[in-house]
Amino acid sequence: MNRRGPRVHGAVPPPLARLAPQEVRRLLADGAEVVDARPIAAFAAGHIPGALSIQLRGALAIWLGWLVPDDQPLVFVLDADQDRADLVRQALKVGYERLAGELAGGMAAWEAAGLPVARTPLVGLDDLQGRRVLDIRQDAEFAAGHLPGSVHVELGALTHRVEVPPGRLAVVCGHGERAMTAASLLARRGRRDVTVVDGGTSAWAEAGRRLEPQR
Repeated sequence: MNRRGPRVHGAVPPPLARLAPQEVRRLLADGAEVVDARPIAAFAAGHIPGALSIQLRGALAIWLGWLVPDDQPLVFVLDADQDRADLVRQALKVGYERLAGELAGGMAAWEAAGLPVARTPLVGLDDLQGRRVLDIRQDAEFAAGHLPGSVHVELGALTHRVEVPPGRLAVVCGHGERAMTAASLLARRGRRDVTVVDGGTSAWAEAGRRLEPQR
């Protein structure tokens, strides 16, 4: 696709179709991928089971292209005030054209329909007791400084069957967005003991706590 170039769609991205909860449920049963692009606090509070958290920001296209197959229909979950045109533009520019639509009414409509909801807790820096910290940042970021005692697996590797520590995990990245993506991937692997460190290593450093360089 990079060699031939993406299709030209015009100056204005096409709108996302609005899908009723039961339509979304049917699409998921047929193999569609659900990408929850809401802020991570909203995802933590409640999301469609099996949804992949990729918060809508400048890096959405990067993680979409890295983690999501390009041959499946995509269903998105968004908040009312998020920029649909930006989401569609980012998807199309990396060749993701099978955009089935978005969940009409968001998670409120999904819950009102009586459909199942999953949750992934956000935890603070003082809530790590008894949890193994999993750092999913890039190698260079981890080497520059990480929470003492943390284990490192890059986010992109979690799409493969890489070894992840057993037990209760607290996933960390720079701020929290990538960590929530990682937690959603781990949930797909059946892990139900995963939380996300709110604020990540940035919050740790801002609190005056030491980040340990790789030796």
